[in-house]
Amino acid sequence: MSYKVKDIIRLMEEIAPPALAESWDNTGLLVGSKEASVNRILVTLDVTSAVIGEAAGMGVDLIICHHPIIFNSIKEVNDSSLPGSWILELLQAGISVYAAHTNFDKAEGGSDDALAEQLGLVDIRPLTWEPAKEGVTASHWNGRQPSFGRIGRLPGKLTLEAYLRQIEQALNAGRIDFIGDPKKDIQIVACCAGAGGDFIGNALDAGADLFVTGEAKYHELLPVSESSMAAAILGHDTSEYPAVTALKQSLQNRIHALQYKIEVIQSEDCGNIFRRLRE
Repeated sequence: MSYKVKDIIRLMEEIAPPALAESWDNTGLLVGSKEASVNRILVTLDVTSAVIGEAAGMGVDLIICHHPIIFNSIKEVNDSSLPGSWILELLQAGISVYAAHTNFDKAEGGSDDALAEQLGLVDIRPLTWEPAKEGVTASHWNGRQPSFGRIGRLPGKLTLEAYLRQIEQALNAGRIDFIGDPKKDIQIVACCAGAGGDFIGNALDAGADLFVTGEAKYHELLPVSESSMAAAILGHDTSEYPAVTALKQSLQNRIHALQYKIEVIQSEDCGNIFRRLRE
């Protein structure tokens, strides 16, 4: 039996309902045809030349990415700039690209849930909410549904320093920047994968001892220094790696349930683009 991109799109829309995406976002099928055949899928954080080469070398037909390969509007597709050269590479290799971004961040089992679980939290609940949208089958309460961020608690109290060392190992983080007293006790933890600076106020209002995110602007973090809450910055990609694993597993489970003969692979080339000077 031949499986097509449109069959995988149906599964992805169950995992990350399109209605959850922010209005400014660019999600869905961004490169390729819904009628193209699919036998092998690569799941990644970003689409880069290295990832395209990896996919082509493994005979991948469809890349599912978190960050959209096309975000800002483009007026031409050629090899003189990015993402034009990436799109040409993909078309020449016969590889389609589907993006699940803010819709997967908010979705049940999505980016923020995956990060909260990796942080070792229990009793996890949404940090922010939004009105329930038509077409979203995920559970919701009183006409609203989970939005960005999660909050939960640790099974027992830890000092900030001890907890940061724990999550540094769990997430294989090369660096964690933080604000707060290393000896402060931590139990209630809020988090937001990716760029979560907008939700620092929500974490403060929720009574979190610590807010964990991938990145935040300097001026967004200033109120933390005047509060009793600590903050930890993991790096944008580090905070979202758990989401790639969660997405791969969720998609593979659905494919197995339908007995599709399709392989789902997690990219090995979606690592941190930054390097650090060593002493």
